[in-house]
Amino acid sequence: MSAASVKREIYRSLNELVCLPQCLVGQNILIDMRNETSVAGKITNVDGFMTIFMKNAVYIDELGKHYQMEEFMIYPRCVRYIHIPETITIVPALEEHIAKMTARKPKNPTKMTFKIKRARQYQQQTLAENKMV
Repeated sequence: MSAASVKREIYRSLNELVCLPQCLVGQNILIDMRNETSVAGKITNVDGFMTIFMKNAVYIDELGKHYQMEEFMIYPRCVRYIHIPETITIVPALEEHIAKMTARKPKNPTKMTFKIKRARQYQQQTLAENKMV
């Protein structure tokens, strides 16, 4: 995957409704699809383009027949409605997801090389000579 597509996925995750199903990862969800069928199962992953991956899914066709599936993938253009459980408060979940996506990772401290140590020593000597310390 190229860096441009990763950036595009992150942008879409923060600026579009892609973050909604991403907040529901690990939850058992019912999704209505555009062809009058439904899928119920546990969401395992949602990519930046809103492709939803589910496991232990039950596919319910338009006649009401149930088909057990181990894994199921839903393209974003097929999604009509995502049923959000009442146990989930969506606003705090969205805020938490966005905060997690935008959090800066701490930089690793640089190793003190001889050159850096010497420069800091000279700086401390200069400050001491000028009575700034």
